[in-house]
Amino acid sequence: MHLLFPEVCILCQKPLGEGEEHICAGCFNDFNPFPSVLAGGAALKSTVRAHFGEKAVPAAAWCLYPYRSRGSLHEAMHAMKYGGLFPLGELFGKRLGELICQGGVPVGFDAIVPVPLHHLKRIERTYNQAEALARGMAGLIGLPVATRSLERCVYTGTQTGLGLEARRENMAGAFRPGRERCPARVLLVDDVLTTGATMVSAAKVLKAAGAVEVAFATVALTEKE
Repeated sequence: MHLLFPEVCILCQKPLGEGEEHICAGCFNDFNPFPSVLAGGAALKSTVRAHFGEKAVPAAAWCLYPYRSRGSLHEAMHAMKYGGLFPLGELFGKRLGELICQGGVPVGFDAIVPVPLHHLKRIERTYNQAEALARGMAGLIGLPVATRSLERCVYTGTQTGLGLEARRENMAGAFRPGRERCPARVLLVDDVLTTGATMVSAAKVLKAAGAVEVAFATVALTEKE
């Protein structure tokens, strides 16, 4: 089948090697990951602190890549989110799970909670990329994925291009507790963090619903351009 329909990298179009999925190793290297296991999480915490204060900073955080609205990482993330390349979600999730495991598999977390989409937006997009990320992570770090502990109850427009105040207003009241009991210690997952408005808002609802700790994990962290 590979001879007739060669599997190629979605970014550079070169044939994939053994063990490669969707994106070749060369393009993954071009994504320019944070220089150490802890560096991405530290940068994420710093971003949240700068916009929402110390109380909003998660107890733990992980992030793979600095992100800009151009380049190969942007193309891959756009393809995952809007281009229908759903398997990229699990692929990035595996990479994020590997990052978390480099410091030793985290103990004490009860579940991975993906940031939910409003049901109308899910119909538009056909899937939730954060859920795909969570599934990719779950097999590596041995945690269940809880998709019913948090609900998005307000249909919000895209956060892209919005300033901090507009992002805060966009996320006001956007989430509510889900139909299932909230885990005590949550690993909250999303694809990209820019100011932290979405994840901070989601974390507040999870804590109000009974979570005693909420850690953040994202594939990318938006850098100023």
